[in-house]
Amino acid sequence: MKKLTIRCSDEEYALLIKYCKEKERSLNDVLRELIRGLNRT
Repeated sequence: MKKLTIRCSDEEYALLIKYCKEKERSLNDVLRELIRGLNRT
């Protein structure tokens, strides 16, 4: 597995964490789902 570092603002990070809590998913799960979704386009 590779490690990924993401640079974002505090507001963007808060939005991402809020989304994770609403969906009851981990940050890692959400980002991996996003990456997998890129392959479908």
